[in-house]
This record gives sequence, structure tokens and C-alpha cells, in this order.
Amino acid sequence: MDDLRNKKVLLVTTDGRVVVGILKGFDAQTNLILSKASERAFSTDSFREIPQGLHVVRGDTIAIIGEIDEEKDDAIDWPSVRADPIPAIRI
Repeated sequence: MDDLRNKKVLLVTTDGRVVVGILKGFDAQTNLILSKASERAFSTDSFREIPQGLHVVRGDTIAIIGEIDEEKDDAIDWPSVRADPIPAIRI
């Protein structure tokens, strides 16, 4: 995961939240520190991007993480995106 340091990443948590930010650090348990973080909240009738600032995410709550292609991400008209919220993972 060291190759993602200081890059813009998107992660989905086990409770269905979508968080975007710059990966600043992580530890052996995959706890993450994100700067300039925001939560992308989707619904069938709206989209919201909720600023979080500096954000710490516990590793055991991360379902998936990946690098964002910033050029493609910037080209998306996010306010027009509609989607069903991602359901929580049940173990």
C-alpha cells in the first residue's frame, strides 16, 4: 500500500460509506490517515460531498480501497449522479 501514499484514494467501508482523500499514512492493521477527506453520499434523488478534513479510518472497517484517476474523477459531473446507497456488509 506504500505505492498509494500521497495519492488520492477512494475507499468503501463495511457500513457502505464512500470516502475520498489523500492517503498520508497507514499501519500494520491497515488503519489509514487521509487528508482533504470527504464522504460521497449517494441517494436516488441527490448527491452530497461532505468535507471531513483530516480523517482516520480503522482498518477493520475498510471493505475496499483504490487509487483514483484524478483526470477521470474530475470529469464526472458528481451532482448529477444518482445511485442507491451501498448496503452494509453483514458478517
